[in-house]
Amino acid sequence: MNTRYIFRSLSRPVILNMCRRHKGYKIIKRPDPNTLKMPNLSDAPSIMDIIKEKVRLNGPLTVAEYMNIVITNPTEGYYMKKDVIGETGDFITSPEISQLFGEILAIWFYAETQKMCLGKPLQIVELGPGKATLLIDLLRVLNRYGYKANDLSLHLVEISSTMQLFQANRLCATHRETDLFLPYNYEGETVSGIKVYWYNDLKKVPNNFSWYIAHEFFDVLPIHKFEKTENGWREILIELDENEKLQYRIAANETQPVRTLVRPPLDAGDRMELEISPRALGIARQLATRVDQYGGLALIADYGHNGEKGDTFRAFHKHKIVDPLENPGNSDLTADVDFSQLRISASMSPGAENYAVVLGPVKQMEFLERMQARVRLQVLIDSAKTDEDKEKIKASYEMLVDPTKMGERFKFMAFYPSAMASILEKIPPLGFSTPK
Repeated sequence: MNTRYIFRSLSRPVILNMCRRHKGYKIIKRPDPNTLKMPNLSDAPSIMDIIKEKVRLNGPLTVAEYMNIVITNPTEGYYMKKDVIGETGDFITSPEISQLFGEILAIWFYAETQKMCLGKPLQIVELGPGKATLLIDLLRVLNRYGYKANDLSLHLVEISSTMQLFQANRLCATHRETDLFLPYNYEGETVSGIKVYWYNDLKKVPNNFSWYIAHEFFDVLPIHKFEKTENGWREILIELDENEKLQYRIAANETQPVRTLVRPPLDAGDRMELEISPRALGIARQLATRVDQYGGLALIADYGHNGEKGDTFRAFHKHKIVDPLENPGNSDLTADVDFSQLRISASMSPGAENYAVVLGPVKQMEFLERMQARVRLQVLIDSAKTDEDKEKIKASYEMLVDPTKMGERFKFMAFYPSAMASILEKIPPLGFSTPK
């Protein structure tokens, strides 16, 4: 019999019944997120074990993948386990050296805001707040300028629960974890009633008029390392040698990061080595867009260069430079910030999207001197009770501005709303121009 007669003989309801699914699914009860618990830390694999397993399964790691594992692993990551800042840690930051540093930054933000508006209500957003010392010094100055609890709020971008708790204990009279469905995962309130919120991503911070502070934040963001060979740009990877130790190797072929990242203007000039952080470029663009669309200022302070360096990846342990591939998880991984790349990512463009007016980078010693930091230094010296205290204050300041220490290595860069361009031509920005 011809096939078409067979199909004609079948009624439509029968065909539908044959194709209909009966109970082809199963209802699964989802667990309550509030009852989930982290695994026992004693059972967690070491950072080295995690890295070895990833290399065995997926092959060599990019430097960015390696940094991400070492820094942010939930149980064994460098910033997840302990307080790493200060004399007893692996490195020290400018706010920990002298209160003058945070006070000068507060004066800069306040003075530049007056060129735009009153600056109330105000969000203060800090990326990677460390020990919260900078915020404490900044709040002390704002109190002198008349800011009250209902005039401002603090928004801290911090991925480490250990550091969140440390910051909360220093800043807040009360604090607590929040519901998982809120954009912030921790909240608190200072003695004076200022609300404080913690986030694991800048994208979750409300879009309002804000001061954005990124002090020694960009230098820890994962980088991809590249080297120019006779066959073109190739990526530096990390693999295991025959003794199960980590070592570098150059990729034989173009990797995806080479194709997507190493292109003009990022590879401009005759550079033979290049470091690019996609996350740094993305966050710089976020900051610029927020400042331009919702108002405010962003200030980046970090050690870095303006595009002249290519190989800066290293590690710090107990204030000394060590091999970044040795004992992963026990030392601070870092790379100098390429401010020329941040400028490219954040600057005004001739198209419809304007982003921000970008100023800098300028050397830390120049920024502080232009902000008349020595005037404040003298006040602190005059207020000191003993000669020993006076000498300590002087020594701390010299560490900040000495060209052989932090004065030249650390740089400042600022983002202003694009609408401020004409105003800045008439009233030069403090810290980024020489006072007349």
